[in-house]
Parts: sequence; structure tokens; C-alpha cells
Amino acid sequence: MPNQFQGVGNLGDAPSVKNCVNNGRKFKAGEMRVFFDEYSKNEKGDFEQSGGMWLGVTTYDRIAENCARLLQKGARVKVEGRLTQFEAHDRDGNAVTAFSVVATAVYLAPARVESVQFSEPRGRSHSREVSDLPANGSDYEEFHEMEPPT
Repeated sequence: MPNQFQGVGNLGDAPSVKNCVNNGRKFKAGEMRVFFDEYSKNEKGDFEQSGGMWLGVTTYDRIAENCARLLQKGARVKVEGRLTQFEAHDRDGNAVTAFSVVATAVYLAPARVESVQFSEPRGRSHSREVSDLPANGSDYEEFHEMEPPT
């Protein structure tokens, strides 16, 4: 089974993106730090934070650009990708094993989002605003008959 990672957490800082070149190939690399939290129920039955971990998350090209443009410190995100292991050094210079995630997808949790504006889908002459979508079942058939996004 391939190495797969999925985690939900909050951004520690706004994502950054830089231009890179490797063997003549140009690409963009994005970096962000995410605190992947863990919650459990206490004696009263309430949820409380019981642990978690900080991980660096690397994204590439379009995902990197979009994360840097759209996300900010504190945003709640779900990250999917591959967990990687590498050698780092602590404050005393001792070698330690560290981990990071190479993300294939980053999803924004809508809990604290105030508005959304969608770009026009590729190959379409028009797009719909979120406010144009049916608020109840009355417009369901019109909405349902639209061709699915590509």
C-alpha cells in the first residue's frame, strides 16, 4: 500500500510560494506549517484538545499558487498527500528524525469563510454565483439539468 496521509488542522502562518528550477524544469513550490490537532472527550463528555503535531506541508505549481493566494494564518484545512521522513538538527546540533507532508490536495474548511467566488469553468461561456444556486427545492430541476462540472 502506498504511503498516504490525511489530516485536518490550522495554518500556523500564511503559505508562501517560491519559483524553483530543477534540472532545467521550472516549477513553483509552496510551504506552510499546519498544526494537526487531536480531540477526545473529557470526563464531562465535552471535547477538548488532547494532542496534535506540527508538520511542514509542501505543495507544487497550481496548488502552491492557490494556497498562497487564498489561505491565511489560522485557516482550517484538510491536507492529503504523502508523509516524508528526513534528517533535521535540534538546537544543540544533534541529528533528529523529522517529518513533512508533500500534499496532493489541500481543502479549505468553510467554518470561518465569509464568502466564495468561483472562477468560470474551463470551456464554459458563463458561470453561476453561489447566490444563483437554489436555496430550496423550488429550483432543483433547473439546477439539476445543468451539465456537470468538468
